[in-house]
Amino acid sequence: METKKKIIFLVDDDMTNLKKGKLVLTDTYDVYTIASGVLMFEMLKKVKPDLILLDISMPEMDGYEAISRLKENQDTVGIPVIFLTARKDEEDELEGLSSGAVDYISKPYTPSVLLKRIELRLGVEEEKGQLESERKELLKSQKALTKQVEDKHNMAVALKNALIENFKR
Repeated sequence: METKKKIIFLVDDDMTNLKKGKLVLTDTYDVYTIASGVLMFEMLKKVKPDLILLDISMPEMDGYEAISRLKENQDTVGIPVIFLTARKDEEDELEGLSSGAVDYISKPYTPSVLLKRIELRLGVEEEKGQLESERKELLKSQKALTKQVEDKHNMAVALKNALIENFKR
């Protein structure tokens, strides 16, 4: 059985960057190339990606505003974002990571390194999902055990009260 490819949004206003990125990623991932942050939010109404590669310097809505909107929305807050940008300043990288990005990659990038960093991040996200599922299962088991203990306690109290009543007679 073939596994379904992970979905990646590549958001950049430069068509050359979109073409290069799609070329690098398309063998491994299902890539949606999107020319602006505004268009990304339109696409998010139809498709939920596993990861977003987001440029910072874009007209209409820059990457910082886009990630801020993503993190404010319950439907998109959990989507990991990697900034993929020409900005190389330490301040930009710090701002990007502080705004909620899980990684920050400067252009030009090495294709194999980009692929590895995406692979690692998606692996972390998959493990987080598995841990969350296990946490929910444990919580469900805990509630069931708690109910069993409460039921047995209530039976013991009822039995004790019945014994006391019979003893008084």
